[in-house]
Amino acid sequence: MASTLAYADAPGGIVISPSRRVAVTSALLASACVLGLVEAALPGLPVVPWLRLGLANIAVVVALAALGMRAATIVSLGRVGIVGLATGTLLGPASLMAGAGALASLAVMGALSRYATGTSPVGWSAAGSAAHVIAQFTIAAGLLGSGVVLSLAPLSVLLALILGALVGHLALVAVSRLRMG
Repeated sequence: MASTLAYADAPGGIVISPSRRVAVTSALLASACVLGLVEAALPGLPVVPWLRLGLANIAVVVALAALGMRAATIVSLGRVGIVGLATGTLLGPASLMAGAGALASLAVMGALSRYATGTSPVGWSAAGSAAHVIAQFTIAAGLLGSGVVLSLAPLSVLLALILGALVGHLALVAVSRLRMG
């Protein structure tokens, strides 16, 4: 009983067993990896080839909404490591940018979910997506030793807000259909 109650930190006070929490977190991590690999294989968008839809973030937002920050961190950082390993980019510049973006996104989404009452996964995802893009551009500018790349940031942040809201809406639909009991 005590161990079950120790895992009752999910938003909304949902109490689930530790084994169910591990199973759901693992399924979300696997989903995030598959979505990340599919997205990595897709060609870039025509006008903004550096921008990705962020489909893997659906699993991160679902984990945050249904299980809390710990599970969201496992899903997000686990995805960065596994997808980086699978695509051969682990410990390279792309992985560094992905990791920085994931950490920034997690920090913003976690803060909003915890302290900004009245926000939803749609808002968390939009803000997290913008934070992700800003962190990636910051790392890219540092790696290139030039701030020229930052001139692309405003358009990218605007698109990230729109795409992040879309991803958040998809996550909200998934959360509404997730039975945790």
